[in-house]
Amino acid sequence: MNSRALDSGRPAVNGPAVKAVICLGAFLSNLSAGMFNIALVDISADLGIPVASAQWVVSIYLLVISVLLPVMGRLGDIRGRRRVHNAGLFAFALGALGCALAGNAAMLLFFRVIQGIGASMYQATNMALIVSVFPQEQRGRALGLMSTFVAAGSMAGPALGGFLLQWFSWESSFWLLAAVAAAVAVLAQRWIPRDTEAAGGRLDLGAALWFAACLSTLMVAIDLGGRTSFASLPVLLLLGASAATAAAYAVKLRHARRGGGAAASAGGLLFAGRDVVLGIVITVVTYMAAFAAQLALPAVLRLAGAEPAWVGLIMIGYPLALVVTAPLGGSLADRKGPLGILAAGLTLMSVTLLALGLAAPALGTAAIALPVVLLGCAMGMITSPNTSIVMGMAPKEQLGMVSSVLALFRNIGMMFGTAAGGLVIGGESAGRGGSYAAVFLVCAACVGLACLWLLQTFRGSGRKRLREQAH
Repeated sequence: MNSRALDSGRPAVNGPAVKAVICLGAFLSNLSAGMFNIALVDISADLGIPVASAQWVVSIYLLVISVLLPVMGRLGDIRGRRRVHNAGLFAFALGALGCALAGNAAMLLFFRVIQGIGASMYQATNMALIVSVFPQEQRGRALGLMSTFVAAGSMAGPALGGFLLQWFSWESSFWLLAAVAAAVAVLAQRWIPRDTEAAGGRLDLGAALWFAACLSTLMVAIDLGGRTSFASLPVLLLLGASAATAAAYAVKLRHARRGGGAAASAGGLLFAGRDVVLGIVITVVTYMAAFAAQLALPAVLRLAGAEPAWVGLIMIGYPLALVVTAPLGGSLADRKGPLGILAAGLTLMSVTLLALGLAAPALGTAAIALPVVLLGCAMGMITSPNTSIVMGMAPKEQLGMVSSVLALFRNIGMMFGTAAGGLVIGGESAGRGGSYAAVFLVCAACVGLACLWLLQTFRGSGRKRLREQAH
């Protein structure tokens, strides 16, 4: 496709090139999140640190991204989304290069923080760039493609990291990330058009610090609870501290809604209409369910005697199904409206999770491939329509903030799903199969309730109103 104007009144833009560089950035950030799980033992041996300490190579990256997403989203609204997005790619490349050259654990974690800062900058602005650059009839397809790259990066991380570790070293993963990110950053500078509007205003760093304290204590509690016990005193204290800071943060947001800073923008979202809240809830519960399945099912298959290669072949059905259905779901949402395809995806996911909770232990290793594929199809039907609804309701001057909040709650859903999957693995290893059924049935109930909430919310609104809101 030749360069052309994507919308009247806008300069000519190379649509496929813009989508490619934005999607590659989304792919890299999620690829980097999962590449090093398999290398923690090697990192601990090479740097002379315990494996539990090496785990922070993964944890600190996710924590930095989650903490900074709202700040970077607001910064994109103030300073320009293109500028923040592209600077994030360069920072990510610099962080990866520093990690590859790090000679000790402190330097490795320092540059991992730099890498997380960069990833937060372009994660917080990529959806907003798509919404601002592409016209309404192309938006759902573009968002669906980006969702595909997000999922593909998450799933490809462990496999690619394992390959590089086996044939080269764990440092080679950082070298690869640095080289690709630097190339994508140069292309982004060339192809992504300059912003046509900026909101101005200021950052509320006080609110950002409250939010950082809330999320940091929550993530540490979940990480510690997964490795020890959620009923232990340290975990309970951390959860209490997180709840207390969350309450204080909510009070601050209410008082800041009349201001113009990050807290006001976040507050406008968190206290907005139930349509936006519903979209955020759908994001959390679906990513939680999908990641719980992706972590738990391989363990169940291995305990049933399946070979590792066969397990990997079965689990690859999830990203392959999502790659096919996400663009189709986005295109269908563009033509028919997002409500129908979103409700169908939620229903399919709930039914599949219910079947997994009740029947998966009795299924053969080949038969379990079907629910894995169905989960991928359901996720592909959910992500783009849900994103279109929420982003379509946001004012143009707050697109970056909304984009960052959606990315934040996607990460929170992944975090909860990882913790839930860990509970399944621990229960199965100890011979307590009840944890498996409980986790999947709870996930099925959460997704099913979200679907009922969706239908109830939009029952009297009609497809025309929904389509207008989504665009």
